[in-house]
Amino acid sequence: MQRKHRAGIGLLTLSVLLGLATGVSVPLKVLAQETADEREMMLKRIEELENRLKRLEQVEQRVEELESTTVLSEPETRVKRVEVWVDEKGVEHPKQEPGTRRIVTYQREKVYRRQTINEKIEEALDDAASRTVQLGVDAAIVLQNVQQSKGSSTKADGNTYQLASADLLFTAGLAQYTIFYADIVGLSGTPPDGEVGGQTLLNGYAARLREQNQLELREAWLMTQLWTQKLTLVAGRLDLTNYFDTNTAANDETTQFLSDALVNNPALGLSENGAGMAAIFDPKTGFRFKIGYQQSSSTATNLSDSLFYLTEVSYQWTPFKIGEGNYRLWYRTDNSSGNDQNAFGISIDQKLAAAITLFGRYGSAESDAGRRDHFYSGGLQIRGGFVYNPEDAWGIGYSHYSLGTGDRERLAEAYYNLRISEKLQFSFVLTHVSEDPAASRKVAYFVPGMRLQASF
Repeated sequence: MQRKHRAGIGLLTLSVLLGLATGVSVPLKVLAQETADEREMMLKRIEELENRLKRLEQVEQRVEELESTTVLSEPETRVKRVEVWVDEKGVEHPKQEPGTRRIVTYQREKVYRRQTINEKIEEALDDAASRTVQLGVDAAIVLQNVQQSKGSSTKADGNTYQLASADLLFTAGLAQYTIFYADIVGLSGTPPDGEVGGQTLLNGYAARLREQNQLELREAWLMTQLWTQKLTLVAGRLDLTNYFDTNTAANDETTQFLSDALVNNPALGLSENGAGMAAIFDPKTGFRFKIGYQQSSSTATNLSDSLFYLTEVSYQWTPFKIGEGNYRLWYRTDNSSGNDQNAFGISIDQKLAAAITLFGRYGSAESDAGRRDHFYSGGLQIRGGFVYNPEDAWGIGYSHYSLGTGDRERLAEAYYNLRISEKLQFSFVLTHVSEDPAASRKVAYFVPGMRLQASF
C-alpha cells in the first residue's frame, strides 16, 4: 500500500511537470481518478495471486500426504471389453471403414490400485482372521439355596448348591460364507435338581448334557450359506434348541431366566445333543422356514434310533406399530419310545415399547401314558428401562407343566441382570417351584440364587 501510494504521487508530479514543459494542462481530478483505478486493479490482482498461491500450497500438501500414506496394491487382473472392426482379410481396425464388420473381444490387463496404508493393514488383518481359528471363553458360577415352603420335609430343604461351568468356543472360516464351530463344555459342582427332583431343571446350565465333572463336546458343526445367503445349512453335532423354539426374551440361561422351563419348551422332548442337520430358508420377507433332524440319545446304535424331526415356520412383523414381534409355530416327531410320537408348539415375543418385551410359549406332546402333556409359559422382560445401569435387564416369568400321568409343576421366576462391564455380568435370581405328583403329596420350594457370567 505505501509503495503504491508513492507511485501514484510520482505519476501525478510527473504529469504536472510535463504539462508545464509542453504547455498542455492536465486536469488534476482526471489524474487522481486514473491513479485510484490503477491502485484498485493492482489490489485485486494481488488478492487473486495470493488465493492461487494458497490453493497451490493446499494441493502440494495433499500430494505429500498421498505419497506418504498410500501404496500400490498387488496387481489385479481385470477384463476389459473392446470393440474392433475387421475386414475380409482379418485385419483389425480401430474404427469403422468400408468393408469391415464390428466384433467384440475381451482383453485382460493388470492394473494397480492405490490404497491407504490403513486400508492395506485392515485387509491383511481381516484376511489373517478369516484363515485362523478364533477362541472364545464363556464361564459362569451359579450359587443356589433351597428353602422348602410346603409339604413334608425333604432332603433338599436348607441345602446350598454351586455349579461352575466353562465353555471353550472355537470358530474358523473355511471358505466364503462357510464356518466351523465347536463348543467344549465342562461342569463342576452340583445343581439342586438332583435332590429337588422336579419335572424341569432349576439350573439350565446342565440341560441336554449327559454327565458333570468332565469335559463334553456340546456342539461341533459346519455351516454354509447359499443363494445370496438366503439358505443356511448346518450339519454335525447340534443343539436344535438354538434353531427351533427360540425367543428373544426367554432363551438364554446365561443372561436371562435360569430355570430351563423358561429357556425352552419341554414339549420339544430333546434330552441330549447329537448328530443332526438343520436347514433355514430366509427369503428376507419376514417369513422363515426351518427343517431339521437330530439324535437325542448317546446309546443309539444307528441314525434311525432316537431321531427327532422338527419343522418350524416363523413370521416377524410390527402389529399396530407398537413394536417388532416374532411369531413361531413348530412341529416335531420322534421315535425314542419305539413308536412315533408328535408334538407341536408356539413361541412368541412381542415388543410393547422400546424397553418392554412380552413373551409366551405353548406346547402339547404325546406321552407314553396315552394322554398328552401340556405346557405353557409367559412373562415379560425389561431392558434399558427402570434399571440401575443403562444396559441392565430384568424379567419375570411363569410356567405350568401338566403331564399325561397327572403330575404337575408350576414355576415362577424373577431375575435382575447387572451389567458390570462389557464382558462381566452379575445376576440375582429368585425362583418358586411347586411340584404336585399324582402319587404323592405336593411340595414347594423357594430357590434364591446368584449368577456370575464372564464372556471373552
